[in-house]
Amino acid sequence: MTQIALLTKWRFVVEFEDEETHEAAGTIGQAQTLEDCEAFIEHETQYHFVRGKMVFNAEAVEVCAECGGEGKVPGGNGGQTICDACGGHLGPISGVSFPSSYPAS
Repeated sequence: MTQIALLTKWRFVVEFEDEETHEAAGTIGQAQTLEDCEAFIEHETQYHFVRGKMVFNAEAVEVCAECGGEGKVPGGNGGQTICDACGGHLGPISGVSFPSSYPAS
């Protein structure tokens, strides 16, 4: 059996709550590598912490770079075809949860 390297990217979400208004919101983004993704999450966590917001969740998933985890890509005549890169894999390939490093006091 031959294995083919799959090109992937990382998508992340950082969810936070404003201490004054108690409103929950989030930041989403993507990176090419897990290391870059971790750096973006660290930056977002610090950014919200210094603004009085408590980060309560930070997660990242690795998805196919071609279809973004959808399993399909646009085809001719407005249709869709199975992604050749991942063979139609639906959803994340792997995921990581990050502990909140900067809880607001």
